[in-house]
Amino acid sequence: MNEHPSLCILAAHGSSHPSARAALEAFAARVGREFPARRVLLAYTASPRAGNHPAARGAQGQPLEEMLPGLYAQARLGPLRVAVQSLHVIAGEEFGRMCRSLEDLAGCCGAEVAIGGPLLDSPLDAPDVAMALRESLAQDPPAPSEAVVLMGHGTTHAAQSLYRHLAQALRLSLPGARLGVLEAADEHDPLNIRAIASGLAASGVRKALLMPLLTVAGRHAHKDLAGDQPGSWKSVLAAHGIESRADLAGLVEREPFAARLVRRLRALTGGGQGETPWRARA
Repeated sequence: MNEHPSLCILAAHGSSHPSARAALEAFAARVGREFPARRVLLAYTASPRAGNHPAARGAQGQPLEEMLPGLYAQARLGPLRVAVQSLHVIAGEEFGRMCRSLEDLAGCCGAEVAIGGPLLDSPLDAPDVAMALRESLAQDPPAPSEAVVLMGHGTTHAAQSLYRHLAQALRLSLPGARLGVLEAADEHDPLNIRAIASGLAASGVRKALLMPLLTVAGRHAHKDLAGDQPGSWKSVLAAHGIESRADLAGLVEREPFAARLVRRLRALTGGGQGETPWRARA
């Protein structure tokens, strides 16, 4: 890395699903074209599980924890600037763990580290994310009688509240859309798919468009959202008399979201407005 003292790191949870990996790699290639003077690296922040980590299957990029020793070594050789753009959806535990690791790098070696937050970094981001979803749907509109059901991952972290702020923002900008989460929502929670399906059926909805609110469409999107097995969101909706179809593109494949992430990274590197370049996240 001696030839590239200024780096752009795209930090994503990662996926072992081939099409999801390809989507991440395609977005990294786009960022490389947008920032030709900088080396662009793809870092995975998922906790490794036996055989299930992206790097275990020949993916480009590497786990962040394996990337850090090289960054420390580069920083000891001389000035190092690192712009890290999170590709996470919410500022949850995984994002926080990543920030702590990178702040240790800045504190130990004097590297200049700037970190761009996830799409939902705070409640203030919810209206803009809702607008990006509206822009995405405008490119391929659902039928007038078709509800839109979005799947977020969900978390036991306090950041779960960010999904609720987004659900509220969607009610204002996309009344036909419903946001749920896969994890950490009991059957009475408005974010639970069964509660969503029941509410839609009661209002007379008989068709729905399923979309992942996920960085990439990996196993959760293909199996838990759109799969045919009992318990999938598709099956839950069917049990309530709602026929569904799926649009399995991840957020980095949707231009309104991809463009926003590129703008955030450009601000971090000093090429945009509203962000102090090259600062460590507090």
